[in-house]
Amino acid sequence: MKNITRYTLEKTSFLGWRVCVSRKGVMITKYFPDKTYDGEEGSLAAAIAMRDDIINTVAANPANAKKIMQELKNRYCGKKRKKRKA
Repeated sequence: MKNITRYTLEKTSFLGWRVCVSRKGVMITKYFPDKTYDGEEGSLAAAIAMRDDIINTVAANPANAKKIMQELKNRYCGKKRKKRKA
């Protein structure tokens, strides 16, 4: 599947799907763990839905693709990591 990769325990400690879409120099990457989405089928459905939303939104207005990608990145990946205590 284009822009979607399966990660299994043989490859990494993560078990689920990863979506990675890049347009106009902006990359959106998000992981969909099987635990969170009630198994492999649920996480795959969520991954496909996100990928399709990104691609269709950008395709609807290609002239503003970079701005749209940045907005989508903030929507999907806007959660910031907590800083570790020193």
